[in-house]
Amino acid sequence: MVVATAFAVLPALTPLQPSPPAQAVTESMPGAATILPVDDVRELPSLALSDITSVVAKKKDTVTVKGLVTNTTDATLDGITVRLRYNPYPLTGRDALDRHADGAGPEPYASGPSTTIDTPLPPGSAISFTLRTTVKDLDFQGGFGVYPLTISAATESGDDLGTLRTFVVYTGAEKMTKLQVAWVWPLMDRPQRADDDTYLTADLAAEITKDGRLGRLLTIGAQDGEIDSTYTGPTPQPEEEDAVTDLADATASPLGDPSASPATAVETETQPGPTPEDTPSPADPVPITWAVDPALLDDIHRLGEGSYWSLTNATESGPVLEEHEASVDAQVWLAHARLWLAEDPLLAVPYANPDLPALLDADLSGDAETAVELGRSTVAELLGREADTELAWPANGVMDEATRDFLNSHGATTFLLDESAMPAKNWLGHTPGGVAPLPLAGGEEGTALVVDRGLTRILGANTHTPGASTLATQRFVAETAMIAAEAPDKRRTLILAPPQDWDPDPAYATGLLDATEQAPWLSAVPLTSVDADAADAEDRQGLTYPKKAAEAELSADHVERIRKIRRQVRLFNSVLTEDADPFRPAVLRLESAWWREDTEVAEAILDRVDQAVQEHKAKIHVIPGDPITLASKNGTLGVMVANDLSDHSVTVHLSIFSENSERLSIGDYTKSMEIGPGGKTTVYVPLSATVNGRTVLHLSLHNADGEPITDEPTTIPVNATGLGSGALLISGIAALVLVVALAPRAVRKWRRDQARKTQAAIDATAAAQEDSLAAVTGERADDTDSHSPPGPVKPDQDGESAEEARS
Repeated sequence: MVVATAFAVLPALTPLQPSPPAQAVTESMPGAATILPVDDVRELPSLALSDITSVVAKKKDTVTVKGLVTNTTDATLDGITVRLRYNPYPLTGRDALDRHADGAGPEPYASGPSTTIDTPLPPGSAISFTLRTTVKDLDFQGGFGVYPLTISAATESGDDLGTLRTFVVYTGAEKMTKLQVAWVWPLMDRPQRADDDTYLTADLAAEITKDGRLGRLLTIGAQDGEIDSTYTGPTPQPEEEDAVTDLADATASPLGDPSASPATAVETETQPGPTPEDTPSPADPVPITWAVDPALLDDIHRLGEGSYWSLTNATESGPVLEEHEASVDAQVWLAHARLWLAEDPLLAVPYANPDLPALLDADLSGDAETAVELGRSTVAELLGREADTELAWPANGVMDEATRDFLNSHGATTFLLDESAMPAKNWLGHTPGGVAPLPLAGGEEGTALVVDRGLTRILGANTHTPGASTLATQRFVAETAMIAAEAPDKRRTLILAPPQDWDPDPAYATGLLDATEQAPWLSAVPLTSVDADAADAEDRQGLTYPKKAAEAELSADHVERIRKIRRQVRLFNSVLTEDADPFRPAVLRLESAWWREDTEVAEAILDRVDQAVQEHKAKIHVIPGDPITLASKNGTLGVMVANDLSDHSVTVHLSIFSENSERLSIGDYTKSMEIGPGGKTTVYVPLSATVNGRTVLHLSLHNADGEPITDEPTTIPVNATGLGSGALLISGIAALVLVVALAPRAVRKWRRDQARKTQAAIDATAAAQEDSLAAVTGERADDTDSHSPPGPVKPDQDGESAEEARS
């Protein structure tokens, strides 16, 4: 990048010839100013500093300021003048230092060196400059203290190109009690995964490279060399006869043979290798205490295990999963962490840095216990050592009494706290020390390591813009000098703990350690060696849980969603054969304090874990079958149950019921079964139909307590179309009974019908006879009119008349 190149070449542009004191010198090659082309001027400010020496000025020292002027306009700039102004008297306190840095205080009035750049500066180009003077010429009047400087640039027409405000510390002749400083170096970040195989973004793979955020922090904090991209494990122990020669060769590079392939390194990872004492290191490295989140170590480890997924930009149908190959950089980073963190003090937060006050208040102390236990085991597994259980760093450096007691019950006696958790007394006229007694439960006394908020803000400054690291380093030096000057005879310890997501420019991080080592008013000490005394307690108030911290805890809605997910996880775990809890890390990541202020990402991780649990439950299922046709009364149904989990055996119970048990009944079958990873089993279920017709079977899987683990049962239609000999016999008997029951009635009806038919025939015959008789009688009447009419006909004993009988 052109910007980086421009700043990198500044030392090479320093003039070879000496310059007179208190006079400006144009930064150039001998004989001419050097103009540097810039492809994108938006990446450079119009005025930037690249270096200030000396940041700590003694009476006979020279102060040199180097920087770069960039033409960010559309016109050529002529006659650019760069000026330095200062005050010969020191600033009076940290507030005055803040006002000067922010441009809110009075501007320095004394003129220092200046330079005019005669070379016209075209648009989109930059030119370097150097201003040099002596401490003697600056004539500082106040002795030891912080003196304000301003560097400004303007054109000959009076156009202002920018002003920078910084400081120089003059040691003077005074002697003072040194400030002890103890560094906490964070290797931390928010949880990177939702479920174990799905990352929220693909950013972590870039952060662990040599030039990534975590790669830089590891290298600079180790003060021990550079990351070797081929190193993934310890170097093998040499044979005895060649031990001296081979060990010398192996330690020529701090990480062994740089030509070793990753495959070779992996093969030798478990063999004995060099210890940190075998690797070259600075004579007196600044002592630091590493602070790690075991969940981050776990996230990095998973990157190197195999392919994984990351969530990309959401579409209308939801987030999209993108697959990635295993990361060799993850193996390299962890190998260096195991090597470089082997001996230094190590602080580990519980797994995923949980919001302990919220968990304890929500009666989720079991999850808090799990976070501590899993954190310790993860550190031991991935770093090959244990963290100091007496050190604790609660989320955001604040805790209530319940959190203090919880951490103390797990061995913590020393707590790293933000100053809002133990504020300074109101009447105090100086910055209090960062170590104070802290009462614990049971009358015991612990130690509070209180981090100065102003120093944390300075350490966490954005230093990735050109020139920002120089200004930030100067500010750190000035801030610590101002604290020392407030009470020069008082013994104090400052705790230097950058933000947990610290992302410093490499030059800035390195400059901080150098300044810690070189500043004559600072003395670097290990965090584990600092002690509190009674005098420190007088400067600070007692343990306080700020109202803002309480309001920032994980919301009730967030906790309720965690509860719902935990219920589903419990159901899933209840069918696992072994006492396994594969979603335990995922649930702990949901409870991280990082989600207090990032609700959008919190929703995404909740959704993804919820979905992952449902997907895993769905892998234990009944395989749907085709509709069944039962051609006889009795039959057998084969039900296939599958366990598509690749890592776990399950024990499940099969439940089946019929929608119409009178039509289709279910016999005895094997209800409980154990299925191995990726396995299937078939359960044979006897069926019995009483009548033809269609019904539906409902099949579901349960745990041992009868709780369903499937959201919806599997349905199988069954159609009975034919019955066997037994059914025919039953039907025949039923028909015979029906016939027997109805026969008398049918006979009686038949008889009645026959009688009616006979009577009708008799009636018809009688009528015909009467008609014939009437005709005959009429003829006789005509022939024998003198005869008297005949008398009535007497029927015989059978009811028939004589005439009828004759007929």
